[in-house]
Amino acid sequence: MKPIRFSLIILAATLMLSGCMGTRIIRKSCSDCHQKEMLKYKEGNLHKPLADNNCEACHIPHGLIGALRLKEKDAKLCYQCHEKDRSRLEKAPLHTPLTQGICLKCHNPHSSKLKGLTRVSGNDLCYLCHAKGPFAKKTIHKAVADGCDNCHNPHSSEHGYNLLEKGNKLCEKCHDVNAVKFTDGHFNYKVAGTNCLSCHTPHSSSSDKLVREYNHGPFDQRKCSDCHNSPDSKEPLKTKLQADKLCYTCHTAQENGFKKALVHSPVLKGDCTACHSPHATDQKNELLIPEKPLCYSCHKATEKRHAKKFTHTPIAKGDCSGCHDPHASDNKDALRVVGAQLCYKCHNKDGFVKTVTHAPIAQNNCLPCHDAHASDYNFELVSPVEDLCYSCHSQEKKKFNKVTRHPKVRDGACTACHNPHASEVKKLALLKEEELCFKCHSGMLREIGEQGTHPVFKEGKCLSCHDAHASNNTKQLTEEKGALCYNCHKDTKIGIQIAKYPHKPVFEEKCIDCHRPHGSKIKGLLPRPLKSLCLSCHAEFDKSLKEKDIVTHRPVADGDCQKCHSAHYSNERGLLIARGDTLCNNCHANQGDAKFVKAHGNISTKGADCLGCHEPHAGKDKRLIHKIMHTPFEKGECDRCHQKL
Repeated sequence: MKPIRFSLIILAATLMLSGCMGTRIIRKSCSDCHQKEMLKYKEGNLHKPLADNNCEACHIPHGLIGALRLKEKDAKLCYQCHEKDRSRLEKAPLHTPLTQGICLKCHNPHSSKLKGLTRVSGNDLCYLCHAKGPFAKKTIHKAVADGCDNCHNPHSSEHGYNLLEKGNKLCEKCHDVNAVKFTDGHFNYKVAGTNCLSCHTPHSSSSDKLVREYNHGPFDQRKCSDCHNSPDSKEPLKTKLQADKLCYTCHTAQENGFKKALVHSPVLKGDCTACHSPHATDQKNELLIPEKPLCYSCHKATEKRHAKKFTHTPIAKGDCSGCHDPHASDNKDALRVVGAQLCYKCHNKDGFVKTVTHAPIAQNNCLPCHDAHASDYNFELVSPVEDLCYSCHSQEKKKFNKVTRHPKVRDGACTACHNPHASEVKKLALLKEEELCFKCHSGMLREIGEQGTHPVFKEGKCLSCHDAHASNNTKQLTEEKGALCYNCHKDTKIGIQIAKYPHKPVFEEKCIDCHRPHGSKIKGLLPRPLKSLCLSCHAEFDKSLKEKDIVTHRPVADGDCQKCHSAHYSNERGLLIARGDTLCNNCHANQGDAKFVKAHGNISTKGADCLGCHEPHAGKDKRLIHKIMHTPFEKGECDRCHQKL
C-alpha cells in the first residue's frame, strides 16, 4: 500500500504544478521580497534594467537561499548591454578601474541621484582612489576646481593619463598663448610651442601661477635673460651659451669638483638637462622626474636586477644618490665613500665595532655577504644564510655532517646563535654560553630544584656535555653513555672497576636511567622518588609489596633503599653497604639489650648473618622471619644447634 500511496502523492503534485487541477503557481517578482531595496533604488536615476523591472538582466534568481549571483563577472556583465562603449573603451590607456574590469568602482549598478549613475559627485569620485593632497595646495588649477573631466576622460583615451588632448593642445583649449596678456605674463617671451608642464603643474601648487615646487635660481628670480637671449631678439628662447658652459657660469665650484677619476656620463657629455630641469620641477635638486625612474631611464639593466623580493632601503626610497655621487667620484661605481664607511652613514657603527668582529667587517667590506641593491634573500644577502656562511666556513660544513645536528644548524639558521657582524662574546655568539642556550631551552630551567642541579648546568656550561653544532651521539653529546659522565665522576669509574658487584645500569653506563642530566627537584638528580625509581626496574619485588597483610621493613616503607644498598657498586652481594650484623647494627644497635637477647632465644647474634633468619624487605611475619623455617627454629628450639649465653 505504501508504494501506491507515494505514487498518488507524486501524481497529485505533478497535476498541481501543470495546472491540470485548475490552480496556477504565480512566480514572485524580485520586488516582492526586496521591497526595502526597491524603495531605496527608486530615488534618482535608475539603471535601465531596474527601470524596466528586469533584474534578471544582470542577476540569476536565487530562490529561498539568499546569494548574490550575477550572470557574468565584472565588466563582462556590463558589456552585454554597453557593447558600443566596449569598442570605444578599448583605446589605450584605460582608466585603472577599467583595466581591472571593475565598473562598480565608480558606478552604482542600481540607481543614483547623479549623472552616469556615479557613486559620488565631481572630484570626490576621483578622490576615492587618488589622494586629495596633491590637488588641494595653495593655488588650484581652475580646471581641477571645475572637475577632473575637464582634462581627463574617465574611461579611456589615446593620450597619456587619459587626457582629452595631447600636450599643449589641451592647455590651449582655455589659454590663448598668442594673447598679449599671456606674453606679458611670461616676461615678454613668446612661449607658444614650448612644454607648459616644464614650468607649471596641471593640478595645484604651493606657488602662484601654478609654478612647480622647486625652481632653478634664475627662474625663481624671474631672470630669464640670465640664460636666454633677450625677448626682442631673433631667437629669444635660445640660450646664450651651449650646454654645460652655460651652467658653469654660475656653478663654478661644481665644475672643478667634477674633475675626478669617474665622471657620470651626462656630466662628461656636458648634458646637465638630461637630469635637471632648467626651469621648475616638483623634485628636489631640480630633477626632471623622481630620482629612481630618472636613473632607470638610462640604467635599464640595473632596474631589472633590482626587481627582487628584498630591496636595500635607499633603493626602495628611490635615493640612488644616497650612496652614489650623481656627478663625479674618485671611487668605483661613483660611490660617495668606499667600503663599510659608506654603510655606516645609515647603519650605526657601534653595532659593528666590538671585541670580536666578523672577518668581512674587520676588512671594512660588507659586500661579501650583502648585495648593495637587491636580493631574493632577507637583509639583501647574496645567497641563503647556510650557503653564505659555508662559502667561507667549508671545513665546518664537513665537520657538521654528523648523525645528530642542532636544529638551527640543520635549518641553516647560523644567525640564531651567532651575530653576523660583531659581538662581545667569543665566536660571535649572541650571548654568553649560560644565556644563549636558554633562549630556546628555557623549559629546562624548570628542572632546577632546591634538592639538586647538575653543577655544569647550573653554571651554564652546556658545552661540557654537548657539541654546539653536531655530533654522532644522541642529543649532540660529545661522548656517549657513561664515558661522558666519567670525565667528571672519575671516582665512580674507579670504584666500578675494583668493586665485585656493580649496579646493572652503572655497569651498562646508563646513568640517565637513574639521574636527570640537568637538574631535579629530588636529591641526587633523581627523576622520581627513590623508592619509585628502584621499583621501576625491580618489578617482582614491587609486586610482592602489594600482597595482602604484608609487613614491610622500615627502610623499605620509608622508601630509603640506600639505607642498606649502594646505588652504584659494592663488594657485598645485593649491593649492600656492609656485611651481616654490621649493616643491621646501623639501626638495631641494641644486641646487648635483655629484650633483644630474649627475642633471639638467649643466643648471641654477634657476627651473625641476620638474613639467615629475616627477610630484608617484607614478609607475612611481623618479625620478617623467612616463610620456610628449619624445624628446630620453627619450634623455638634454637639451643638444639646453638649455645645459649
